[in-house]
Amino acid sequence: MRAVARSLLLWLTLAPTLARASAHAYARDSLYATNDAAILVAGAEGVFASRVRLERETTDVRKRWLGANPRVADGRAYVRLDALTFERPRETARARGATGGASGLVEAATFKREDVDRIGVWDDEAGARKFCCTGDMAKRGLCEKGEVGRLVVRGRGDGGATAPWKTEIWFEGDDVEARSDVQAVSVRETGMYYMWFVVCDPEHAGVTVSGRTLWKNPDGYLPGAKTALLPFYGFAAMAYLGLGFAWAMAYVGNWRHVLELHNCITVVLALSMCETAVWYFDYANWNATGYRPYVFTVVAVLLGSLRTTLSRTLVLMMSMGYGVVRPTLGGLNAKVVSLSVCYLFSTAVKDVVEHVGSVDDLKPGARLFLVLPVSVFDSVFLIWIFNSLSRTLTQLVLRQQKQKLSLYRAFTNLLAANVVLSVGWLAYEMWFKSTDMIEEKWESVWMLTAFWQALSFGLLAGICFLWRPASESTQYAYSELANDISEDAWWGELITNDDIEQFAGSSKMSKSPRVMNSAKKTRAMNDFSLDADDDSAAEIEMEMGKID
Repeated sequence: MRAVARSLLLWLTLAPTLARASAHAYARDSLYATNDAAILVAGAEGVFASRVRLERETTDVRKRWLGANPRVADGRAYVRLDALTFERPRETARARGATGGASGLVEAATFKREDVDRIGVWDDEAGARKFCCTGDMAKRGLCEKGEVGRLVVRGRGDGGATAPWKTEIWFEGDDVEARSDVQAVSVRETGMYYMWFVVCDPEHAGVTVSGRTLWKNPDGYLPGAKTALLPFYGFAAMAYLGLGFAWAMAYVGNWRHVLELHNCITVVLALSMCETAVWYFDYANWNATGYRPYVFTVVAVLLGSLRTTLSRTLVLMMSMGYGVVRPTLGGLNAKVVSLSVCYLFSTAVKDVVEHVGSVDDLKPGARLFLVLPVSVFDSVFLIWIFNSLSRTLTQLVLRQQKQKLSLYRAFTNLLAANVVLSVGWLAYEMWFKSTDMIEEKWESVWMLTAFWQALSFGLLAGICFLWRPASESTQYAYSELANDISEDAWWGELITNDDIEQFAGSSKMSKSPRVMNSAKKTRAMNDFSLDADDDSAAEIEMEMGKID
C-alpha cells in the first residue's frame, strides 16, 4: 500500500497543467479532490542552485530582490508566487463570512522530488496516506495539534531551506477572493522542484486559482531541463553557418560544374541554418521573459519539419542515382513527391503538438495517432533508400565505373553509420523515458533533442563533402562520364539507344564486332538504367552474357 501511495503522489506531481513555460500561468484552474484534500499540481521544474545567497530571507528582502530586474542572468534561482488569486464559491463565502476574520485557507507547498514522502503522513488505521491533519490524527501523534485542518509537512525548515516549504493564503470574512503576496523560496540545492496548492477544508474544495508562478534559474527563466539548449542552438547555428560558407565558396568557385543535385543540397543547408537560428531566438526570448513565444516556436517547428522531409527526399534521390546514374526519376517522381508530402504533413502535426502542447499529456490512443504515421513513413523512406542504393551499386559494378562506385560506397557507409547510431539512440531514449531517469536525470534531458540535431548536421556535412562542387564534378554527371572505365563501357555510355542504328548504318566501323557488341551492351545497360525498378540485376547479367 505504501508503494501505491507513493505512486499516487508521483502521479499527482506529473499530472498535466496548462503551464507550458517556466512562468506557469493559471486561469481559474480547479483543485482535484483526493481522499482527504483538494490538490492542484502548480508546476514541476528542474532548477539549478542559486549562485547568490542572501543573508536575510525576509518578505521585504524578497520583494526588493524579486522586483523588476533588467539583468535576468543575475545568478539567483527561486520559485516565486507572483500575486496569485484564489476564488471560492460564493455560497461558501457567505456561510463562512458570518464568523468574521479568517474563514478559509489555501496552502502552497514547494518541495524537492526527494522530499515527496514528507508531504502528508501514512495512517495505518486508514491504510492510506493522509495529507491533512485531523484531531484524531493529532491524538495518535501523527501530526501536531497546531496542524489540525492544515497540510502535514514533516521536516519543514525556513523559507530558504531545501526541506519542504509552504506558505498560507487566507480568505477573510465573506470575501470570495484571496490574494497572495509576492513571496519566493530561494533554491540553494540543484534538483527537481514541485509546487502544490492544497485545501484541507472540504467546504473549500471548489477553490480555483488564477495568476502565475515563476521558476527562475541562475541564468534566466528557461527550465533547467532546457537551459543547455540555448547555447547548443547558438553553437549549431554557427556550425551550419560555417558549413554554409565553405559550401558557398566551393559553389561559386566551380559554378560552371554545378549540378542540379548541388542545388538541392543548397536548399537543405539553407533551411538548416534558418531552423537553428529561429530555435536559438525562440529559446533566448523564453529565457528572458519566462514565456515561450509560440510564433517563433511554430515557425521553428515547421522549418524543422520541412528540413527533415527534404533531407530524407534528398537522400532517397541520391540513392536512386539521380544525376549520376539516371538523368531523371522518371515514373518514380510522383511516388517520391507523394511520400514526401505525407511525411511532411504527419511530422509537422506531431512536432507542433509536441512543442506547443505536450505529447506526453495526451491519451495513449491520441499519442499513437500522432507518432505512428511518422514511424511508418520513416520506415518506408529507410527501406526505399537502401533498396535503391543496392540497385545503384549493382549497376555501377556492371558498368565498371570505379570512381562513381567509390563515391556511392562512401555514401553507403555514411548512411549505415547514421542508421546504427539512430537505432542505438532510440533504444536508449525509450529506456530513458520509460523509467524514472527523465525525472532523476532531468539535467540530461536536453541531449534527447540535441542528439538528433547533431546527427542531422553530421549527415549533411558528409553529403556536402562527398558531393562538393569541384572542377571534376561533371564526371559524376549522367551525361559526362569518368575516364577510369573500360573502353567497351566508354563506347556503351557514349552511344545512346537512338544513335545505334544510325551509327551502325553510316560508319565503316559498323561491321566491327567490337562496336556492335558495345552497341548491344549499351541497349541492355540503358534499359537497366531507366527501368531499374522493373528489371533485376540478375536479368541484366544474363542478358550481358548472351550478348558476349
